[in-house]
Amino acid sequence: MGTENLGLRERKRIATRALIERTAVQLVLDLGYDAVTVERICEVCELSTRTFFNYFPTKDAAIGGIAIEVPPTAAISELLSAHRGDPLRGALAVFAEAMKIMDERPDLLVHRKQLFERHPTLLQQHLATFHELEDTLTRMLTHELLERPDTHRLPTDTDAVDEATATVIIAGAAMRYVFRAWQNGERDRPRSELVDPTLTLMSQILRSDR
Repeated sequence: MGTENLGLRERKRIATRALIERTAVQLVLDLGYDAVTVERICEVCELSTRTFFNYFPTKDAAIGGIAIEVPPTAAISELLSAHRGDPLRGALAVFAEAMKIMDERPDLLVHRKQLFERHPTLLQQHLATFHELEDTLTRMLTHELLERPDTHRLPTDTDAVDEATATVIIAGAAMRYVFRAWQNGERDRPRSELVDPTLTLMSQILRSDR
């Protein structure tokens, strides 16, 4: 994520978060999970524990990283409204906004993958916020469908909760695939350019008679 257009304060915030994450991951790789504490991470980073907890709630959150950041409800509502009539595109826009915080450095991605394989619980915690976003988005999209029946993509007798749930699950799965494809060799392209090919691939699979 480019930082050239951000203010000094925001750039410093991003740099501090990255320092904590990089240090936490490297320490676990070098010393092992049990030997690494918040205090040890802070010592190496030359930061106070108070500063650490301003960025991460736990040691595990720093090690596994924050996959996404749930946008404020006002921002979610604005994105859904910007794609009124196309709930799937609205949901995809929300996921894309939430994933902006994701650290994209290849070395960190590789190291985290190693840690997730060694410590599966880290992966579960890493994805916890993703599930929180899905729940929030499903609730808000359900409200949108109930308030504006004309935005339904399915028959009007389809339950709004069912349509919202299916829409969010599809959008979430698409964004997971997009990030996986980007991580596995499409880094020369913006992730946004991978969304349409992913949706096409998913629709071809769903239409397959085989």
